[in-house]
Amino acid sequence: MVTGQARSSCSGPICSEIRMYQAFYKLHNKPFQLTPDPTMLFPSKGHKRAMSYLLYGLEQGEGFVMITGAVGTGKTLLIQKLFQELAHRNIAIAGIASANLDGEDILPAVASAFQLPYEGRGKEALLQDVRQHLITLRERHSHALLVVDEAQTLTPAALEMLRILSNLEVNGRALLQVFLIGQAELQRTIVDNHMEQLRQRIIASHKLEPMGAEECREYILHRLRAVGWNNDPELSPEIFARVHHAGRGIPRKVNLIMDRLLLHGYLEELHSLNQAAITVVLDEISEEMADVPQTLEAPMVPTYREPGFSAAPSERQAELVELDLRQRNNIMLQLIHENIQLRKSLKTMPVPTAADEEPVAGPRQGRFRRKRK
Repeated sequence: MVTGQARSSCSGPICSEIRMYQAFYKLHNKPFQLTPDPTMLFPSKGHKRAMSYLLYGLEQGEGFVMITGAVGTGKTLLIQKLFQELAHRNIAIAGIASANLDGEDILPAVASAFQLPYEGRGKEALLQDVRQHLITLRERHSHALLVVDEAQTLTPAALEMLRILSNLEVNGRALLQVFLIGQAELQRTIVDNHMEQLRQRIIASHKLEPMGAEECREYILHRLRAVGWNNDPELSPEIFARVHHAGRGIPRKVNLIMDRLLLHGYLEELHSLNQAAITVVLDEISEEMADVPQTLEAPMVPTYREPGFSAAPSERQAELVELDLRQRNNIMLQLIHENIQLRKSLKTMPVPTAADEEPVAGPRQGRFRRKRK
């Protein structure tokens, strides 16, 4: 699990634009960044309820707790907030970012998450290693917790192996509790494969739903106020309704739209954002993602994994992924800036007059060409 903040490698004119975007509106941070930040968690009704289920399940110290929701509803952010809440409690926590794990992949992934060696170990030997380690943890901690993110990509065999691990106990006390975090496909996997034994071990579950219109408005204001917003830029009432409709109440989509709206406001030097501004931004997003106008998301692409690929990403791998995303965003910002500058230059160009044009001789009348000066 990667902790701490990655060092920014951003430099040059693009990053100057980003810093000036915040400085222009006197914000001490970026209010709508896509990277999950627990300090920015908006206590929506759904997130408060989900956190209550997680804490309730934690008190039970056994079985499964399952949290599902659509892409971008804040599941990862919720888990990061949970980790903050548990930082000073006597609980051993390990996490797995699932990536199409099969039954044979789970034990190595769990061992890696708990920092156990797993290479060259057979299934039975590795199971005993994990069990012994959990017993040792039980002696030092109240209990061990395994959090599995992107759990919808787990195969039925992988889920069954997790159930077997959750059955490990000593003196009637479970050695491992599992939190499953994923999209709605996770529920379908369990139901469609008639995994009744697993279902009976789910002690709490909750589905995160999109925000309603009023909650979306409060979400936007919450994130702006968190970075020192003082009504600059001023947002017209139409902004909130349009953003909610276009983003469908999904926090990540709302972040994307609002970030682009503030960037547009900075580039156009606007201190009041209205219907016209949000229309320009939504039209630009629609043009950029013409193939997926309803969701603002690119289609899912299956990920191929080489045999023997380790499912638990290293800190270096995570940094490279974050760096790649940052570079893509910087390129996008540069393109947006160039597009706006081009439109400004076109507006300032003189409109040709009739005197500047002359008929072209030939069978097709009415065609004109500009005089050479």
